[in-house]
Amino acid sequence: MKVAAARAFWRLMNPIARRLAGIAPWWVVLETTGSKSGLARQVPLARGPVDGSTAWLMAVHGRHAGFAHNIARSPRVRLKLRGRWYPGMASVEPIDPAVVNRFSRYARMGPATLGWDPALVRIELDEPAG
Repeated sequence: MKVAAARAFWRLMNPIARRLAGIAPWWVVLETTGSKSGLARQVPLARGPVDGSTAWLMAVHGRHAGFAHNIARSPRVRLKLRGRWYPGMASVEPIDPAVVNRFSRYARMGPATLGWDPALVRIELDEPAG
């Protein structure tokens, strides 16, 4: 039941979040290449710390998420952060409490309320986010 409820929630929220993501300080847009279609796919995600050229995102559904499958197949991504696109290489990483503690309270709530098997997305940007 938790999986079905989460899917229903995100079907409603993703269009709203996608419009605000990349502008609102707590969301970003991650663009991956579809593993089957080869088309660009965009998903809003909770933003975590950005340290120079390393950005962290919360993946509340971990490796089960479609974008995680896309990253596994093609790690080249783009990240929309503060209204600007940054290219980089992404990987899905296990939860690291030290990194998670640096996320906003909003982002830390996601795995507990809507997630299953959460993970982190680490993006090594081609240039530091300014």
